[in-house]
Amino acid sequence: MSLKVALIGRPNVGKSTLFNKLIGKYLAITAEEAGTTRDRIEREVTLNRVKFTLVDAGGIETTRGGDLDDNIQAQVRYAIAHSDLLLFLVDAKSEITAEDSEVAELLRKTSKPIVFVANKFESGNISQIMNFTSFGLGVPIGISAIHKTGLDELISTLTKSLRNLARKQKIPKTSLKIENAVDVKVAFAGRPNVGKSSLVNKILGEERFIVSEIPLTTRDVGDVVIEIEGKKFQLLDTAGMRRSGKVGTGIDRFATGRTLNALSDAEVALLLFNGDEGIVAQDMHVAEKILAAGCGLLLVVNKIDLWEDFTEEQEKWLANLTRKFQFARWAAVVMVSAKTGKNISQIFTQILAIQAERTKRIKTNDFNLFLKKIIAQHSPAQTDKVKAPPKIFYATQLHEEKIPTFALFVNRPTAFHFSYRRFIENRIREKYGFNGIPIKLEFRQRKREERGEIIRSKGNAKK
Repeated sequence: MSLKVALIGRPNVGKSTLFNKLIGKYLAITAEEAGTTRDRIEREVTLNRVKFTLVDAGGIETTRGGDLDDNIQAQVRYAIAHSDLLLFLVDAKSEITAEDSEVAELLRKTSKPIVFVANKFESGNISQIMNFTSFGLGVPIGISAIHKTGLDELISTLTKSLRNLARKQKIPKTSLKIENAVDVKVAFAGRPNVGKSSLVNKILGEERFIVSEIPLTTRDVGDVVIEIEGKKFQLLDTAGMRRSGKVGTGIDRFATGRTLNALSDAEVALLLFNGDEGIVAQDMHVAEKILAAGCGLLLVVNKIDLWEDFTEEQEKWLANLTRKFQFARWAAVVMVSAKTGKNISQIFTQILAIQAERTKRIKTNDFNLFLKKIIAQHSPAQTDKVKAPPKIFYATQLHEEKIPTFALFVNRPTAFHFSYRRFIENRIREKYGFNGIPIKLEFRQRKREERGEIIRSKGNAKK
């Protein structure tokens, strides 16, 4: 277990901006709009050779709002309660309010160590932030997260506080080491309100991510690691994806960008469907994004607890998925209920199976013998009047690719009809499997200086 540091402060004091600077990556969405950050975001960080987990949560409010606001505050309170040290931010440019004083009092009552920071301190005039000493937390460290000024002093103070905390709690140095390796990175994707966050919460056994009927409640990518039967899964809860024409500007566009980045980072993606609504066009759009990112694909039908006749509804869904997902007939399907937890264990069985297929490697000699056999059965047709017929000389699997990728060295790459490419892919799946994973075939021009076993189609062999 690593020590946890929570960034706490009122809305719009720059918590997410500082979070991004400290982790060295633009991860949390930043905007002037209050309530931009909703779910807790956690990242493991090493600063001055001190390893810890940095937590960014929503802005703390002392007044209650609607259900969504209450959920955001519940995430903030959880972050405070489960952190070892609080990094309290105030806005150096703003006047002290009663709410600021209430937040300071709330944090003091936790008896947790506090590093007090005044952000947006561009003037360098110390008198500008002296008023904040009325909180009883000392003189805040003046920084500008956006301009990266004052961060050296902040990092020095923060890491020194963490070392002292570890010493007081007698935390062994070995336990402070962070294990970043995970077995599978899994993205939960789908259109808004299909139950992605509810499913992740059910898996974790806690209300880790905010669930609301309000579309696009999730904005940042939720990231958490869970261990199941000795395997570590990194779960990425993404924002609901809308049609391109429906994506707005600002936060909406940033959220969509985060989702696409999460898919690029993931190895397996779960495409969730609303089992109470059926398949819609946007589901197909999300599937295209998943395949474009090179992820393994698992189709997950959620909300089966709403079905009156499970057998009948399941048959309907399987038939519809088969018909509409002709381009991904190799994808496995799981029917679940995020509400009751039914069949959730099947998700992880399928994820591990897909990951095993994704990392499968075929020996070059074996693959060329297989390819020679299927070409003898069905040679590529000549679709133009060019004299030289299409020829495949040899092939190999490229081992550094995200998905199984095969390079086929040929005489004329453009001469191979898409139907023949599909024929080869189908035969590869029949022979080697690769269930749950897209396959990529690259038809490459063989250069004269290249040498390899020549695979000749039937009728083209030397006499």
